[in-house]
Amino acid sequence: MKTLKAIYTVIAAMGLIFFGSQVLANQLDSESAEVTLSVGKFAKLSLLDNFALSLKSGQDGDAGDIYDGSDEFRVESNCPVNITVEGNDLANGTGSTISTSYKLDGADSIQTTGGVHNGLHSVSAEATLGNISAQEAGDYAADITITVSAI
Repeated sequence: MKTLKAIYTVIAAMGLIFFGSQVLANQLDSESAEVTLSVGKFAKLSLLDNFALSLKSGQDGDAGDIYDGSDEFRVESNCPVNITVEGNDLANGTGSTISTSYKLDGADSIQTTGGVHNGLHSVSAEATLGNISAQEAGDYAADITITVSAI
């Protein structure tokens, strides 16, 4: 009985080998390919809002008074980036201007390193009055532009 069982096992194994090789023998061709994807460089700037400058030192309207203010914004990118800020002097619309400087995280620009970036940053402005008669009293404004460029 054990011999008969062993013979059936051998026959079954031979059948699997035979039919398995038949399946492979019926396959006429095969080819492989690589699937690729190229992700473009992208960045997004968000959370930037208007902000007002307030008196930092001096007496409001006096010569040499300094006004400052800031706002936070987020930059998210999938590559290293350079972040810059541009803006004009504050102006009142009738020709009077106030000397104004702008900084990003206390510097002129920001350069990220590594592959991706996701961080909060600060933009600040500082305006310094000239002589008392160098600028009219009233409201002043300027537009700033923060630019994110791939490195």
